[in-house]
Amino acid sequence: MAFWSRKINDLMLLIRLAKNFWYDYGRFAKASFMVGPRKRENRRAMIHILYHSIEHGLSLSAPQVGFGREKIKRLLQETKSYITDFGIDMSAASALKTVEAWSLYSKKAGDDISSVEQTLNEMDLTTSFRELLVSGGTEEVHFSELRKVSAVDFASFMQSRHSVRQFSDRLVAKEEIEFATVIAQQAPSVCNRQTCRVYAFTEEKDKARVLSFQSGNRGFGSEIGAVLIVTSNMEHLNLVGERNQHWVDGGLFAMTLSLAFHGAEMGVCMLNWSVTRDVDKAMRACVGIPENEAVITMMGVGHLKDVFEVPCSQRKPVDIVLSLNPALN
Repeated sequence: MAFWSRKINDLMLLIRLAKNFWYDYGRFAKASFMVGPRKRENRRAMIHILYHSIEHGLSLSAPQVGFGREKIKRLLQETKSYITDFGIDMSAASALKTVEAWSLYSKKAGDDISSVEQTLNEMDLTTSFRELLVSGGTEEVHFSELRKVSAVDFASFMQSRHSVRQFSDRLVAKEEIEFATVIAQQAPSVCNRQTCRVYAFTEEKDKARVLSFQSGNRGFGSEIGAVLIVTSNMEHLNLVGERNQHWVDGGLFAMTLSLAFHGAEMGVCMLNWSVTRDVDKAMRACVGIPENEAVITMMGVGHLKDVFEVPCSQRKPVDIVLSLNPALN
């Protein structure tokens, strides 16, 4: 009897896993544009993919003359159609700036770009897209300047980072959250698609309600100064191989956001969002997070006490983590 009871429990667990898998699969299939751009965010993402591939080429040591010509044509088609439907925004303007940078490079290299210039003239966007303060193409970086700003003891900075669960009662200001979010936007993302979004709560009743969906804050949730939810928009993804990319981009963004708060002398605790579909649905309904956004993590943020306790969190030996030059098959 005990044998069959275990078997039934195992089967029920597998069924539960399958239901949660199909929940994730369905949301990705519906949000992404594997079969072509349909929604505005899909089309915005396609523009980012195309113009970032041109930026990629321009950033090489010796770009080939005439590289990316077909992508430039498609980028102009996509951008023109996008502007017709939605007007000029930062994505479209960045695309046009990148086309300009490519045109300048190609003309200097002696390539004939008359067809691209004609298309740009026909679009008649010279004034409108320049009104937006956006960049596109490449920018020159001097190592001497980079050396000045990177002259910090980064090892000590990272070793001083802890998961904090003791906070002062000082309020977290809107400006502090905005500042950290702007810094987090420097995190890398696939093809510069910038899929991440932050939902932030500082009011006591709102924090308590959002935290009620997350079990890992028991014992210290009431001390948290701000609750943040980091999401990644799956509408920016279009390949089967990108089915997990939102977790990668979201993780990079969340970690950068955490370090931004740490650099501002504030404490952070990542609040794990490994939950079942029922909990995920309930929290989304409460906060208003659309199904096309994957919830990456919650974060508890607050100002630090003068003295506080943190877990030791012993790290594994580096030889367990690092495989240097492993043999290839």
